[in-house]
Amino acid sequence: MSGPQRRAQILDVTRRIVVEEGYHAVTFERVATECGVTRTVLYQQFDTLPRLLISLIDREVEHAFAGFRQAVARPVPPGEDPFTAGLAGVLQAVDAAPATWRMFMLPAEGGPPELHQRLARARAVTRSHLQKVTGHQDDPDLSIRVLHALADELVRLRLTDPDDHPIDRLLAQSRRIARACLDHPAPVHD
Repeated sequence: MSGPQRRAQILDVTRRIVVEEGYHAVTFERVATECGVTRTVLYQQFDTLPRLLISLIDREVEHAFAGFRQAVARPVPPGEDPFTAGLAGVLQAVDAAPATWRMFMLPAEGGPPELHQRLARARAVTRSHLQKVTGHQDDPDLSIRVLHALADELVRLRLTDPDDHPIDRLLAQSRRIARACLDHPAPVHD
């Protein structure tokens, strides 16, 4: 196996352990055993356990960001609100790489500080996108917070119980709530 292939294998095994059992379950010994290699191979690739975990987080962040960027770049279908259109793409990205999205939407205990830094960056990117979507609302900050919370919760529902939360059901709920957040309010008359 080539060096890049071995690295990908090691990161895949590490991701599975993190998603299934948490960061505390990751050791060089365990990853090496499950990969069928010696610990020396892991040391050659990553030097230390923290570097292995940071490499995993960085790889998965890039995968998730790629899915997010692709989702929000899609044209908004006629009659659809831009929030729900973007969410539809995000949910497709979640279905395509559930383990990646689980790492960030359902983070295991004991993650390194870098995980929390990447999560903060992801929230900032999401908020920035939502600022574009919300436009000129009476209370854009509150609209952004509500839509962000909605997106997070719908993604979590899809990850934890996809059979009970099909994409169509989640998008129908998104449309109802997004409409309330994105519609321009009628003027108030006394």
